[in-house]
Amino acid sequence: MALTNDWELFGLDLSRGIAKLKLGVSQLLWSEEAGLRQRFYPEASLLNPGKEVHDRYAKLVPASETPLPQQPKALILPSDLALTKQIEMPIEAELDLDSAMQFEIASNSPFTSEETCAGWRVVARDDASLRLTYVIAARTAVQDLIARFALDPAESVEQFEIWAGIDGHLVQVESAGDIPRNTLYLRQLRQQGKKIGLIALAVCLMVMLPGAILAARSNQLAEVLALTEAEASDATAARNELVLVENRVLTAREFFAGMPLYDEWLHTLSDVTPDSVYLTRLGLEGDRLTISGMAMNAAEYQTKLASSGLVSDLSAPSAFTRDQKTGRERFTLTMRLGRTQ
Repeated sequence: MALTNDWELFGLDLSRGIAKLKLGVSQLLWSEEAGLRQRFYPEASLLNPGKEVHDRYAKLVPASETPLPQQPKALILPSDLALTKQIEMPIEAELDLDSAMQFEIASNSPFTSEETCAGWRVVARDDASLRLTYVIAARTAVQDLIARFALDPAESVEQFEIWAGIDGHLVQVESAGDIPRNTLYLRQLRQQGKKIGLIALAVCLMVMLPGAILAARSNQLAEVLALTEAEASDATAARNELVLVENRVLTAREFFAGMPLYDEWLHTLSDVTPDSVYLTRLGLEGDRLTISGMAMNAAEYQTKLASSGLVSDLSAPSAFTRDQKTGRERFTLTMRLGRTQ
């Protein structure tokens, strides 16, 4: 029966990438180089310190005379009860290190698999290789050691951590009770993660709050502006109409600025003209006036106009002629209009 790969996508094998991701998460949580374990991993009470223990990875402290029942407990395995060995492996083997070490321990253990307690630890690494230390012990020896320090006969192997010292490093013997302290460690990481999440949320709110307030204020001002424009629409229309009328008035004033005041001048001209003079034609071109008519004495009327001060450049373009039927003189006079007082 052929084996299937659950981590295959479009013909690409993703299992190695998943394995690298799991290794990265494991190193972040449990490696001493990452710093999380060193900072947040709880301490355990060491019940049988033969000598001072200085290992920041193990975080073991001498126990008090009456340790609390819930306090994590640890024991140092005597060197004469443990088989130890140091090996090197290529750095590429780190992805399958668990399987490789299980095979290494099984190959070198003098005990049966059920009787074997073992543990290993990476103590050094470089770009090409890993240096590891592992320890093998008999399960009966571990149980006898626990029985000597157990406060209650009902205490089991899972309530104790067993460590072995090798060349200045402490290696934890697996299947001997590392669960309580790991549970406390993960719980503390979750609490710290919640605190960081709350801080990040508070920072986001502090950053977003001024923008939200400004946006709300902007919407309010926009609504007020729309309402004001709607209420002022009639006044604005009237104002625009007034501006349009004013522009028309200014245009008319400019157009008529250089023109004489014909109505005033004609009223004054009618006052100067005697009743014996009849005007038959009047032509205006700018301030140039041409009149034609009949008078008993056209020359006298011309003289009267010239002395009135209403006109200038007064002249007769043609000679005066007398009409035989009426006995009056026909005349045509041209003049330039002046300003009336």
